[in-house]
Amino acid sequence: MVFAAAFLISTAPAPAQQTQTQVQSSLNALAGPLYKQLATLKGVASPGAPPPVLIRSREETRRFIEQELDRRYSAARVEQERKGMVAWGLIPPDYDLRRLFVDLMEEQVAAYYDPRSKVMVLGDWLTADEQQASLMHELVHALQDREISLDAFITPHPGQSDQLLARQALMEGEAVALTLELMLNAQGADLASLPDLGSLRGMVAGGAGSAIAIAPKFLRDLLLFPYLDGLTFVHQFRKRQPWSAMTGLYRDPPRSTTQIMNPDKRLATREDPVGLTLPDLGTLTPGAKVVTEDELGEFALGAVLGIHLGEQAGRSAAAGWRGDRYRVWEDSDGRLMIAYLLAMESERVASAFALIYTKVLDKRHPGVVGKRLAGQTGALVSWRDGARAFAAESRGAEVLILEQVPATIADSLRETIWRARSDARAPGAPANPPTSR
Repeated sequence: MVFAAAFLISTAPAPAQQTQTQVQSSLNALAGPLYKQLATLKGVASPGAPPPVLIRSREETRRFIEQELDRRYSAARVEQERKGMVAWGLIPPDYDLRRLFVDLMEEQVAAYYDPRSKVMVLGDWLTADEQQASLMHELVHALQDREISLDAFITPHPGQSDQLLARQALMEGEAVALTLELMLNAQGADLASLPDLGSLRGMVAGGAGSAIAIAPKFLRDLLLFPYLDGLTFVHQFRKRQPWSAMTGLYRDPPRSTTQIMNPDKRLATREDPVGLTLPDLGTLTPGAKVVTEDELGEFALGAVLGIHLGEQAGRSAAAGWRGDRYRVWEDSDGRLMIAYLLAMESERVASAFALIYTKVLDKRHPGVVGKRLAGQTGALVSWRDGARAFAAESRGAEVLILEQVPATIADSLRETIWRARSDARAPGAPANPPTSR
């Protein structure tokens, strides 16, 4: 699903003096010259004709959103995503994630390019100027789709959420940046010469409606990340390379939100994520089941920490991220249990993170305050709250977090995970699984 930037949204109606057919015809006539200008900027020699432009109502747009959501995410997958967010404290336990997502998209999506039917759709509630601005953004997506299959590029694969978000940031960041480039060129300026994007980021972030205003902060930030941080990433790329070199990034895209948030880790001294795996740990306790397994990534990890430490402190604590993996189980009482393995850039950073996370655990689970086990030394801190155990432990440059696991198996669980990590690093062992390209 390829959506236009939130800053293009408005509830103002389209001009009443033109019929929908006339508006659609005018926009199709405008699309040709704009498509050629954007293709020239992007270095596409023979772009061909642009996709047709269609005008659709909010109701038709909502139907498309629901169909795309159902196509990409089954009801079971949405529930897994929801419980994963609940486990990390990112949304309330009873949150209706699917309904919120559809409501958000209906409100925020004024235009979209459909890579399957190869059409651009603009909302009939936009003013003429807004439709033209939206059209430029979607024309960029159409050009991207000529280079790579956008539908395949952003297909969600289980366990690769952070990589998917990085790809969305590349795609949307270029669409916002190239649209701005065309506007700046008309004024005798260019994107690469701008020293700072603060005002432009503010413009992109503006225009949020009522649905996004009441959504949990994490979901608000998640929706804006591809546009805001994607724009910053592409701006840094454009300072180094011509637009035509963007093709190489789609063939070998950023593999983590860390690389989007810290462009030098992709564009200068490349630092790809460390692949981590968790061993088979069974169901932990009778009646329990695995809910989901995924990666947080630096963006989502910073959000988890920020809830309890403050946004800036959370982002700072997540810096140094190199890779992670978590698994969530649900027991027969509906309690969600977490095993989380994290790789940081150094032993010092890992040790500092484990210490910081002890404070987060106290706030995430108030029942454990004052229940740390005595007599512990080194880098392990653990708690007992009745039949439930919690732990934060660093070994070398890695950190292991356990939350709400059965106390009777907590120690064996830790050792099983660490033993698997030791075996994975042993001479002759298979390399860590690479992140997908």
